[in-house]
Amino acid sequence: MKKIIAAQGEVRIYKIDTLPEGMETVNVEKNMRGDHIISHSEKGHHHVLPGDAEVMERVDNVPAGMQIFYAMLDNPGALVQDASDAHEKVDLDAGLYEFRIAREFNPFTEEARRVAD
Repeated sequence: MKKIIAAQGEVRIYKIDTLPEGMETVNVEKNMRGDHIISHSEKGHHHVLPGDAEVMERVDNVPAGMQIFYAMLDNPGALVQDASDAHEKVDLDAGLYEFRIAREFNPFTEEARRVAD
């Protein structure tokens, strides 16, 4: 079962029961503090998860312009934006989560792109 629990800027957060089977993933970039970057900001104020979480980005079967991340938290944590005027943090219990980065479609260029925050 997938249930949306929160949103922070362009990031939607779902609590999930299991990871999709057979998906292809890559490691997720980390910031200077070792936190996982879930979404880049054009101003450098990223949405991040704690470094002790296990985080992966799905690279197969992802709609154009979107990103999908999965995180396994053994301990409670939070999705935060590392900015001086940041979005409110989203507290997360230990568990399994899916993060979807929103996209928008331009009908004139017929292109999908990631929503910028």
